[in-house]
Amino acid sequence: MSEIDYVIPALKIEQEAVFNFADLYKLMKSWFDFHRYDFYEREHVDISQEEAKSDFLKWEAERKVDDYVKFHIEMRIKLINVKEVHLKESMGVQGGINIKFESFLEKDYEDNWEKNFFIKFVRGLYDHFLLRDRFARYGNELKDETYDIFNQVKAFLRLRSVKA
Repeated sequence: MSEIDYVIPALKIEQEAVFNFADLYKLMKSWFDFHRYDFYEREHVDISQEEAKSDFLKWEAERKVDDYVKFHIEMRIKLINVKEVHLKESMGVQGGINIKFESFLEKDYEDNWEKNFFIKFVRGLYDHFLLRDRFARYGNELKDETYDIFNQVKAFLRLRSVKA
C-alpha cells in the first residue's frame, strides 16, 4: 500500500459571493492542465430546494513526479443556498461557497515495495536516509503549487492573497 505524506492538510475559503461557477471551473481546470495534472471530479451531489440549491463536489488532481512519487491536490467544494443571477455577460450564482484544499505526496504509488516485510523495511530506510532531501524538495514544490491555485481561486472570488 502506498504511503501518504500530507503537505497541506487544509486551506479553506468561505464566502458569500456572486460569481460565475463555469468560469471558476475553467480557471481551475486550465491551471491543472498547465501544470500537467490529471483532473477528476470524484463526487457531485446536487440538492435542489424551492428557491435555492446546494451542491457538494470533490475534485482531485494528480501528477506523476517520477516512478515513485505522485503529487495530489484535492478540493472539496460546497455551494450553499445558491440562486441563479444575471451577470453582465452571462448567468452566475449568488450564495455561499466553501472550498477546502488538501495536498499530499503519495510514495510508492505502484506498490513495488510492498511485496514482503523485508522489502518494506528497506524502503523505509531508503526513504528516510537517502531520499529525505528529495522529499523535502517535492514537499516545497507541492506546497507552492497548492498555494498558487488557492490564491488564484481567491483572486477570482476577489479575496486577498496568502503567501506560503
